[in-house]
Amino acid sequence: MNPQERESIIQRRNAALQRLDEGHQTLLRSLEGLNPEEAFLGSRWSVREVLLHLDSERYIDALEQIARGEREMLPPFSSREEHFRQELEHQEATHQRLRGLLSGLSPEQLARPATPPNPENSFPGLTLLELLERSAGHEASHARQIELTRKYVAAFRSQERALNIAALGNGDPAQLPAAVKDLLNMADYVIGAPDALAVAAPYVRGVRLTLHPNNREELVNRAARETREGLWAIICVMGNANDTDETVALARQHADTIAIHRPTE
Repeated sequence: MNPQERESIIQRRNAALQRLDEGHQTLLRSLEGLNPEEAFLGSRWSVREVLLHLDSERYIDALEQIARGEREMLPPFSSREEHFRQELEHQEATHQRLRGLLSGLSPEQLARPATPPNPENSFPGLTLLELLERSAGHEASHARQIELTRKYVAAFRSQERALNIAALGNGDPAQLPAAVKDLLNMADYVIGAPDALAVAAPYVRGVRLTLHPNNREELVNRAARETREGLWAIICVMGNANDTDETVALARQHADTIAIHRPTE
């Protein structure tokens, strides 16, 4: 490497370090005055989830290995299967490590205090054994969460990026199929005319957007965009959502694929 190449690399390194430091200071400023309770709030990304995402320990480990010549390069960023396989292997190894630790503890060790009491939240101090007993079902509870997520991914036809339309029939909330109620419950965005939203309201937890003739195309287009980005949007229409319905026709124009959920389905 000639001196000019070395100098160019050093300049680029210093510029990257400056951006890195500036970005870190921007992050620190965004956290100023943050109440710890607030860090766990958020519909999609909480502050804590952002910080977990920014945890670059494994990335740094890999860079150090490359710098030492212990590995050639990072795996391809597009290799989702490989990343997921590694994460599953890591999860299994972590489980076995925890199980091995706990199964090898003596009764005296299990009786040792593990957490201090927290009177503010009416939470008692726990021994190692009590902590184990409370956390033993943690994976099972999240397994249920995964099952529900997989169920709704399939129902929303997320892999196809399908724009979902719920046909509300005659407007009787009690007559809505359980599958439609579930979709309404899990949707990030629920869009519909005032009468349709009134029918859907008991089951909606996400953002409601009221559709009127003057904003119909804008909201349908938004729903299609949000769907392409991976969010779950559902458009509610009265009746059976036939192609003569203006909202359904617009959905076909703006989305590559639509999925209509009718009362008879």
